[in-house]
Amino acid sequence: MKFFKLKFILVTVFFIIIYSCNDDDSNTEKIIDFGIAPTKSIITTGSVNVITEKEVRYHTINFTSAPYTVTIIETEKNIVIVDLGPAPNFAIELKSYVDVINKPGAVIITHNHGDHYGGAGSFTDLDFYAEKVVASQLNNKDTFTAIYSKSVIGIEGSEVIGDLEFIFDKVSNAETGENGYLYNKEHQALFSGDLVYNKTHAYIREYTPKDGEDEIDNWIAGLNALKAKFSGYKHLFVGHNGSRSDIRSAIDENIEYLQNAKGIIKGTQTIFGGSNASNSQEVVDELKLLYPNHNEGGLLLSLPGSFGPGDPGADLAWF
Repeated sequence: MKFFKLKFILVTVFFIIIYSCNDDDSNTEKIIDFGIAPTKSIITTGSVNVITEKEVRYHTINFTSAPYTVTIIETEKNIVIVDLGPAPNFAIELKSYVDVINKPGAVIITHNHGDHYGGAGSFTDLDFYAEKVVASQLNNKDTFTAIYSKSVIGIEGSEVIGDLEFIFDKVSNAETGENGYLYNKEHQALFSGDLVYNKTHAYIREYTPKDGEDEIDNWIAGLNALKAKFSGYKHLFVGHNGSRSDIRSAIDENIEYLQNAKGIIKGTQTIFGGSNASNSQEVVDELKLLYPNHNEGGLLLSLPGSFGPGDPGADLAWF
C-alpha cells in the first residue's frame, strides 16, 4: 500500500512539474533579434543613437546642431518614422538609413512646422498620420502639399500603426498653434514633438508677445499635464536632441526655461547688467547666457518683429 501511495505522489509531482514548465513557456516574453543596426556612418550630417529592447528598437537621428530629431520605431516587421527633419539634404541620408532597415513603414508628423515635415518628399510612398487637427493643417498647407500630394490621415484617439497602438493628443497655443504628441502604452514611450526640448533652446517667438495675451502659460500648463501623466514612462522622444529616460526632470527643465523666458520678455526678470530686455535679440542673448550648454534650437530664429504684439507668428514667417 505504501508503494502505491508513493507511486501516486511521484506521478502527481511529475505532472505538476510538466504543467508548470508549459505554463512558464506560454508566458515567456518574446525577444526579437533585430540584427545589426544600420551603420551610423550613413548619417554624415548628424548623429545616431539606437536603443534596443525585447520587442522594439528605437533609432534617434539628430541632424546638425539644432538638432532636428527624427525617431524611427522598429518592430519585428515594420517601422514608424516620427517626423522627418527640415530639408531634402537631410532626408536623403534618412532615406538611406531607412532603406537599410528594409521594412514596410509609415510616417507620423507631430505638428505643421517645416523642420518636422521638410523631408516628406523622400517618403511619398508611405502613408502619413497626424493628430486630426494637425493633419488638417498639413493637408491645407502649400509648402507641405507641394512635396507630399497624398492626404495625411488624421487620428482622433488611438490607431494601430506598424504593429503598435499609438494614442494621439495635442496641446493648443503652446510652442505653436497645435502641438501634437503621441504615446504607446505597451512600451511606455512618449513622443512629445516640440512640447519638450532636450537641452536645446526652445522656439518661443510665435506665442510670446511682450504685451497682450501670454500663451506661454498654455505651454507650461501642457507640460505639467504631460509630467503628471507620463513621469512613470520609460522613454521620452523629443523633436530636438534625441531622447530622455528621466521624463520628469526633462519636463521640469523645460518649465524652468520657459518661466525664465517669460520673465525676460515681460520685463519681470532683468537681464545681465540689471536692465530689462528692449528687443528680441536681448532676450535671445540672455537665454543663451543662462543656458550656455544648450544646443541652438529654434530660439535663434527669432525675428525683429517678434518682441511685440504685432508679430505675425511663425506660420506667416519662414515655415
